[in-house]
Amino acid sequence: MPNPKIVNAVGGGDLSRELDLQFLHNALEGDEVRYDPEYWPGLYIRFNEDSPAVLVFRTGKYNIAGAESIKELLESNQEFLSRVGEFGISIDDPHFEIRNLVFINQYDRELNLEQLSVALGLENSEYEPEQFPGLLYRPLETEGTFLIFRNGKILLTGAKSSGNADEAFIELFDRLDELFATG
Repeated sequence: MPNPKIVNAVGGGDLSRELDLQFLHNALEGDEVRYDPEYWPGLYIRFNEDSPAVLVFRTGKYNIAGAESIKELLESNQEFLSRVGEFGISIDDPHFEIRNLVFINQYDRELNLEQLSVALGLENSEYEPEQFPGLLYRPLETEGTFLIFRNGKILLTGAKSSGNADEAFIELFDRLDELFATG
């Protein structure tokens, strides 16, 4: 039975107001606060060494990446909103959404990726070992893309919920079991 684990949760929001990034750069405290508009137009914040990164733009839009759980992603969002609010920046109704969850799982055997790409359907899979060492598999009924590696390690990127990821891995593992039982 597959047991996927979240390895990255990404979300984003919109404060619906323009921000003075230079002011925030000077005012916010954190482990890492960078702003160099000649290099990149956003403010990069990491409140502590292990926290997710918050990327903030002048338009008020922001992204949070690197959380290891949905809970950590939501807590990071609250911390960001709280810290920005300390400077009198009013935030009426911050829109925040989970945009991408990345899960990892392990299939219990080594996989021949060339054969697997044919078995899963060339229209749904892509395997170019000279470009990337894994097989990209996009089943039509699944939200997201699988990255399948020869050693059985499998990533699912693009999921929006743990429930969707669980279902997707069950379907993939069942399909792999079916392929190996007959092959």
